[in-house]
Amino acid sequence: MVRTRRRLAAPVALARNRAAWTTRLRRIDEAGRGGAWATEKAKNTLKKPLLELTWGKCAFCEGRLGAQAYAQIEHYISRKVDRDRAFEWKNLLPVCQVCNRSKGHSDHQGSLLKPDAEDPEPFFWIGPEGDITPHPSLNADGTFRASETIRLCGLDRGALRDDRLAVANFVRRWLARTSGLVGGLDETARAEWKQLSDPHQSYKLVVRHVLTQENLPGLAARDRRLYHRKK
Repeated sequence: MVRTRRRLAAPVALARNRAAWTTRLRRIDEAGRGGAWATEKAKNTLKKPLLELTWGKCAFCEGRLGAQAYAQIEHYISRKVDRDRAFEWKNLLPVCQVCNRSKGHSDHQGSLLKPDAEDPEPFFWIGPEGDITPHPSLNADGTFRASETIRLCGLDRGALRDDRLAVANFVRRWLARTSGLVGGLDETARAEWKQLSDPHQSYKLVVRHVLTQENLPGLAARDRRLYHRKK
């Protein structure tokens, strides 16, 4: 999980239809018959601008969304907790199915980190096996929020640990190979850095963590600037 910046205003269709869409959801809930919280048309209206927010990745685990990880719309405050916020623009995030299912409708009361409103990076530490834990420098409140975010979204599940480890090893290999180059990066090294610094690259938290741990905070900062450049 890394910081995202919600530069875009709410989609025009959302602003225009929010009241009607909320009324529809209220009627479904009150009837108790079940049904989709939003129509497919409404979801499609929301998905594209939400995916632009995170460069096509899950807002929680940072996995790439697409054919293998279907994008879903997550409510930071669950619609079961506050139905009136179901179509609130700043309450919506793009996520993968696994993170969405893991969080469910938990009433976390703000303990879950919100990546468009605060910087989650200082809250986490990436271990040697790709595991994720609260950063050791945190105070008690920060440790609790980091732990709750990991638990709620299942961020230390096995598949994610393996993926994070693969990215960490890629960064370490790149650093080892480029450390002896004289006169700048060669063509291969430049291509690999372009891949690592691409805002669409999965697990930016891992990339920046390794760079920082290898005493290259300037490169980590550069990666952040690229991530937050205007689309």
